[in-house]
Amino acid sequence: MLLLTEKQAMERVLEFVIAGNTSQMRDSAFVRELKAWIRFNGSEAARLGDGLFAGASGNPTAPAWLGRLLFDAFFSEQAENDKYARHVRSSAGIAVFVSERNDRSHWIEVGRCFQRFALQATALGVRTAHLNQPVEVASLRPAFGQFLGIPGGRPDLVIRFGRGPEMPRSLRRPLESVLL
Repeated sequence: MLLLTEKQAMERVLEFVIAGNTSQMRDSAFVRELKAWIRFNGSEAARLGDGLFAGASGNPTAPAWLGRLLFDAFFSEQAENDKYARHVRSSAGIAVFVSERNDRSHWIEVGRCFQRFALQATALGVRTAHLNQPVEVASLRPAFGQFLGIPGGRPDLVIRFGRGPEMPRSLRRPLESVLL
């Protein structure tokens, strides 16, 4: 894990986040999939037990039909880029989790490392949130890795952390309902 707390390094990460977010916002398939995964109110989130609850990201809740209309009206590249800039600039730091190699066992190890980080952060009252655009947009990942100075490694997770209010959590289905 690389821990970035200097403002200059965090601003550089923000450049990658905005480049990735811009790429994603210009991809209509990505935006359609994101919209399909948003649960615009608590009852929809509870009924479906999956997705991204709007309240968990600080967005207002609304009936599903209205939420979809509001999404179309207000979800824009500039608004999202501005939101990410506020998020990064208000964070205490950014943690980047890096795989030594690009294979399943190393990806799982990154997940385990993040899990330990997130659990300890929670125990300390520190909030975490994903900023994965630099690793979700495949064309950005090599340059992001180069910026981080990890020639043999692969950046896999980008997490901002700091103090802030606790947000509602996205619901998940019970384990028994998703196992085959």
